[in-house]
Amino acid sequence: MLDFKVDTEKCIQCNQCVTDCPASIIRFEGEYPTIAPSREERCLRCLHCLAICPTAAISMLNVEPEDCVQIKGNLPSEKQLETLMRGRRSVRRFKQENVEKALIDRLINLAANAPTAKNAMPLQFTVVDDIKVMQKISDYTYGHIATAVREHRVPKELAHFNAFDKVHTGGGDIVFRKAPHMLVVSSPTAGSSPMVDIAIALTHFDLAATNAGLGSLWCGFALQAFMHFVPDYKELLGIPEDHHAAYVLMFGKSSVRYTRTVDRKFQKIHHVTL
Repeated sequence: MLDFKVDTEKCIQCNQCVTDCPASIIRFEGEYPTIAPSREERCLRCLHCLAICPTAAISMLNVEPEDCVQIKGNLPSEKQLETLMRGRRSVRRFKQENVEKALIDRLINLAANAPTAKNAMPLQFTVVDDIKVMQKISDYTYGHIATAVREHRVPKELAHFNAFDKVHTGGGDIVFRKAPHMLVVSSPTAGSSPMVDIAIALTHFDLAATNAGLGSLWCGFALQAFMHFVPDYKELLGIPEDHHAAYVLMFGKSSVRYTRTVDRKFQKIHHVTL
């Protein structure tokens, strides 16, 4: 049930919820907008109707307008947003301590607001929020890498893991960079757009983490290690078997502090003219 409700004392019959509904299921049947039970299954659960209502007259899916943040006056300035986007950097040096779990949960909840294809919201956010658990995962993974190296089972295209194993023997960690935390976002392989959905969600988390003063790293080496050397990594991490884990993000309190942005003007821009 959508539990679509209209506060008739607040509704000004502006019709915006009707015209902005992507599924075109909200209609005026009488004086006020409503959703017929026969149309409910077509709802995308996007909550555009609640977001666009100028008088906070609509509630839905147990979401009340008074519990939502007003957009006007609460957005970052253009300069602040530019600084965040240009100032975000890959961090490979982390403090060996836990981030507060309340902060991690808040950042994941922010990332869960990322758009998904058809607004299906099929993602699972798998997080390692304890440095001791992260160390166990690291030891387990490196154990599998060491066995593959010893048995000469490292594929040619992954030959760099031979060196990673040697570095780890000496106390280094090129795969996980000794990050205290890890986030894996996964999506059903049968979904409409699993790879893109995952990337957008991780990007949301990445920027939110940067804004909160944390460091983060998109870690392809960790994903390679799991997929090629740890056959039971999904069971280990609690990722559903029918999910695709497209990428891994390491994060934690940074041991390095960058002082300025870098404007990457060398990226190619092509303007289409017809």
